[in-house]
Amino acid sequence: MAEPIPQFNQVLTKSILSKLGKEDRESSKSLSRLTFAELYRQLDVEETKIIKNLLSLDPKPLGFLGPFVSMGEPPKDLIGLKDQKYTRDGKQHTISGRYLPKNVWHSFQKMQRAIKADTGSKLMVESGYRSPACQAITFLSYLDVSNFDVLYVASGVALPGYSQHGDPVHTACDVINQDGIPDDENPENFEHTKEYRWLIEHAQEFNFHLSYPRGNKFGVKFEPWHWQYLGN
Repeated sequence: MAEPIPQFNQVLTKSILSKLGKEDRESSKSLSRLTFAELYRQLDVEETKIIKNLLSLDPKPLGFLGPFVSMGEPPKDLIGLKDQKYTRDGKQHTISGRYLPKNVWHSFQKMQRAIKADTGSKLMVESGYRSPACQAITFLSYLDVSNFDVLYVASGVALPGYSQHGDPVHTACDVINQDGIPDDENPENFEHTKEYRWLIEHAQEFNFHLSYPRGNKFGVKFEPWHWQYLGN
């Protein structure tokens, strides 16, 4: 017998999100390094129950078949990424509040230089390290904008503890090019860029790997922008 799909109290979920605030790629506010202690201090008893219920979920009945990653605290060697700018429709945007562990960032920088030399384009980190507490808020945020369709959200947003963004060593990067691709409306369009073609051919030279190709064994939708660091 199939397990029932979990339901989330919409009023309490919206209350949590209003207290934490929306993390925007252009805002100086960042939840990337949020700890559960910091999160719980901002919530009342009933709101805390929402988070703890989320943490108790088994992802497999929701269609996610990937391995457990980590529920650890944010690593101590996180580096804040600065001066990440792209231009979309003639308007310049700056990405703020993004972090990567030191080794991951150094490898990404080498890859940046190589792709710039080969294609003339700059590749940036739209999303890097996200703590498990941040991932909880990310999951709830997507629920809020997706009419609380848990199965739909779980097909593209991992539960806390299962996100490669929360791996303190093998951290995943969601990349974006200097033209602002991918965007929120049609992120799969990144597949048709020269940067994606270059990554398919060369990313492994810098220890980055396309985590979720089409038909992947984890049950996650195709994410051409999502690349995990697999080096030491």
